[in-house]
Amino acid sequence: MESTMTDWHIRKLDEVAEINPSRNELRNLRDDLLVSFVPMEVVDAELGAITQKRIRPFGEVKKGYKYFRDGDVIFARITPCLENGKCAIAENLQNGLGFGSTEFLVIRPSSAVLKEWVYHFLRQESVRQQAKQYYSGTVGQQRVQQDFLENQMIPVPSIQYQKECLKLINA
Repeated sequence: MESTMTDWHIRKLDEVAEINPSRNELRNLRDDLLVSFVPMEVVDAELGAITQKRIRPFGEVKKGYKYFRDGDVIFARITPCLENGKCAIAENLQNGLGFGSTEFLVIRPSSAVLKEWVYHFLRQESVRQQAKQYYSGTVGQQRVQQDFLENQMIPVPSIQYQKECLKLINA
């Protein structure tokens, strides 16, 4: 694995990913379109994965739930889910669309970073510990705000190096 530190950049997460992307692309969807519904309890903290996707008509979930699509990373922002590591890559969603708990922050990686790179970065214990310093709200209902992720500094090597590192992680 050939790389030098000059190949790496440190960027704010919101420079390489969109945090809580706009819902504009949903404007023309039919209410009867089937989409995935992902409540917090179906994100497994140990596996770091969505273990079950429920199917709902778009009209039932278009308001009052967080929107995401295939390739987005969902990150629990509320206690104790954040500390437990509830974070997953949204994949194989019905019609590529998902809706879930408003306690998710949604990260949509740009072409500068792989979704798996962002996912593994956010799953680090050090990131979750740092998030605790940014809690707001009452005890038992504390959460981090979107700006915690926007300002999170993430290492960004070349895409090829990200792929090589991910191969080692998954080996």
